[in-house]
Amino acid sequence: MRKFLVFILIFLLVMIVVADRGLHSAAQNEIAKRVSQQYEMASEPEVTIGGFPFLTQAIGGEYSEINIVTGAMTINDVNFDRLDITARDVEAPIADLMSEPSVVARSADATVMLPYSELQSRLPQGIVIENQDGKPRMSGDLALPGGISEEVSADLEVSIDGDVINVTPRNVQIRELPIDLGPVVEERLTVGFQVPPMPFDLQVTEIEALPNGVQVSAHATDVRLVGAAGDR
Repeated sequence: MRKFLVFILIFLLVMIVVADRGLHSAAQNEIAKRVSQQYEMASEPEVTIGGFPFLTQAIGGEYSEINIVTGAMTINDVNFDRLDITARDVEAPIADLMSEPSVVARSADATVMLPYSELQSRLPQGIVIENQDGKPRMSGDLALPGGISEEVSADLEVSIDGDVINVTPRNVQIRELPIDLGPVVEERLTVGFQVPPMPFDLQVTEIEALPNGVQVSAHATDVRLVGAAGDR
């Protein structure tokens, strides 16, 4: 009898774990589908609901953390490699989650990768951005006043001013000429463009030039990840 009870207990525990993982996977898939539809993504993002067990969080309708990672996406003609958002203190009643989801987070932090090809497309023709010793650098033949073209190169610095990303050349290199064209080169290699409205109402906080692109950091509060107010 005792062995039988132990067997029943183990069986029930296994079934609970199986049910927990099944609902966990179903909830992640549902959020991925809704986010993809909401922002008209080419493919569904990868969604991970943190915390274990899932059932206790689902019953309470509160989750410590939900992570969403998208693939490449285009927003207002600006191409991004990926968006990685971590939402914290998330409210999502299980009944709503599996039907008409309403997923709201108290706060969210995100990183967005902006490829250098996006910056390069805004530079003068003939200028390319390459990775040299782990740092981005601009180089190429630049058209200058007087109908001449000179080979130039410069380090690349990025900064954020409000919702505008600025690209500024540093340590400009150009061969010696009868007249100083350094200021002209700096002016032509300086560009700025507006960051489009980000998903989940994220606001840019800082940016950093990395070997594989520009990493844009963003933050938001009272974030509606899925639901009527966030529909597009």
